[in-house]
Amino acid sequence: MIRGLYSSAGALQMAERNHEVIANNLANANMPGFRRQLVAFESSAEDRQQNAAPSANSSTIGAPGPRPVTVFEPGALQFTERKLDVALRGDGFFTVDGPNGSLYTRNGVFEVDSQGLLQTGAGLPVLGTGGSRITIPPGTLQVMIREDGTVLADNSEVGQLKLANFKDPSQLIHAGTTLYEAPKGVQPDESKATVHQGYCESSNVQVVDEMVRMIAGMRMYEASQRAMRAISDAVEQRTNGQMQ
Repeated sequence: MIRGLYSSAGALQMAERNHEVIANNLANANMPGFRRQLVAFESSAEDRQQNAAPSANSSTIGAPGPRPVTVFEPGALQFTERKLDVALRGDGFFTVDGPNGSLYTRNGVFEVDSQGLLQTGAGLPVLGTGGSRITIPPGTLQVMIREDGTVLADNSEVGQLKLANFKDPSQLIHAGTTLYEAPKGVQPDESKATVHQGYCESSNVQVVDEMVRMIAGMRMYEASQRAMRAISDAVEQRTNGQMQ
């Protein structure tokens, strides 16, 4: 019975974490470049051992820990007409200059600061090839961005967007809502994605699907609560019976 309580408690934990992840997906459904997450449940060490006898004192009793996994499927491209909005078609990321090194994003909604520096909405400089920052000269009337990422200010080249790709993007570490960093020892490859000016990439969140998952998760939570309550009542009845 005690093992059942551990299992029910673990299921409650999984359902709660699943709810948090879905709620975050829904909250960022309209965020350009956002990538939804799913909750993966890893097998416990006890489950991986063949013929292992369960122990009431085992630290692996109950449900294995939930682990969020990012889904890097592309979102749809939306036409905005805004000259500093760019979207990628194909695998890859824009590279920006983070506080501790390069960060990667699919959110190409850029802007220019008072010094002409091309940056993200959060103020992170956009990097060009070679690691240089891209600056739009004062008084520029027209900014054009070609499919290869070349940035033109009034027909004069001022830089080229640095595009990065990873063979296994699941290795990337979250560094913000739409930002990722590469783990130590992992170097990006050059991306062959094409850049489309005047577009932004929507998130890959499907609101209806997330709502269905949320309802299913709530039912899982309620079922786990009922199981825990039933086990608790059974333990109480047995304890009272032994005392009489």
